[in-house]
Amino acid sequence: MNIAVFDIGTNSIHMLVAKIQPGRTFKILEREKDTTRLGDGSFEERRLRKASMRRALSVIEQFHLMSKKYRIKKSIGVATSAVRDAKNGKLFIKEVYRRTGIRIRIISGDEEGRLIELAARSNMDVEGKKTLVVDIGGGSMELIAGDGKKHHFLESFPLGVARLTDHFLRKDPPSSKQMKRLEKYIEKTLEVPARKIRKYEVSLVIGTAGTLINLGSMAFESEYARPLKITHHHVLKNKQLEKLHGQIAPLSLREKLNFPGLDSKRADIILAGSILVRTLMRLLRIEEIILSKRGIREGIILDFIAKNRRSLSRRS
Repeated sequence: MNIAVFDIGTNSIHMLVAKIQPGRTFKILEREKDTTRLGDGSFEERRLRKASMRRALSVIEQFHLMSKKYRIKKSIGVATSAVRDAKNGKLFIKEVYRRTGIRIRIISGDEEGRLIELAARSNMDVEGKKTLVVDIGGGSMELIAGDGKKHHFLESFPLGVARLTDHFLRKDPPSSKQMKRLEKYIEKTLEVPARKIRKYEVSLVIGTAGTLINLGSMAFESEYARPLKITHHHVLKNKQLEKLHGQIAPLSLREKLNFPGLDSKRADIILAGSILVRTLMRLLRIEEIILSKRGIREGIILDFIAKNRRSLSRRS
């Protein structure tokens, strides 16, 4: 059985096509991504802009057509922070359905976190370990602490890198005053949650999504002068991030575009990501984050398998 998953995020839109296999496993047949920036300019007005919606609808239609060659039996779609927070988010979802027939579910921050943790823990040696999963998107950040059976902490924060850049880092390059204001805002937002998570005494911190993956690639290439070929399970150390932050903080957008390992489509938001992650690591008193390329899309597949175990067994 082949299924298609559509993930409509603040910064990017993803499609993943997977074949459900016996034994509650799956095989990825195709991945597609477009840095659509659906949330551009939406944070102040809490409305998706018409131009952003047109871009997003075009990408979703394109991905939908691409998925058809796999004889999809089920399409599952979710929308996160940008659509969740926008006053016209539901109208956008209705238009997606009108054009493609795909029913997109606007999920809460907690549900987003649950699906992300499900994926992040799924292919790591975490049995019996207390883990913290950190997922940083364009509009929100999710922190999920638990042992796979019970959540000690699960919360979504309006600390996505596109949102933070729009609110705080408006100069090019950002001034030290702007960066300090952003750092103070993150500290104030996360002070109490960080205290709760520290008391839980996690033994492993897993980081997912594009911002953390890209920071890991940049830190590695800056230190070793060669590209990081495999980002999955790569370890980003606090001291590497501190060094990287010092290198990119004074750069203009044009100068950042030449920085080794940087995804050019993240050039304008990567500094907010660096400030967020280094502040989080300091508040949690952690020295490293292990990176995972699995995220919400894989979590949706695993959740689908778990909820449809009987019917899937009959098919196999």
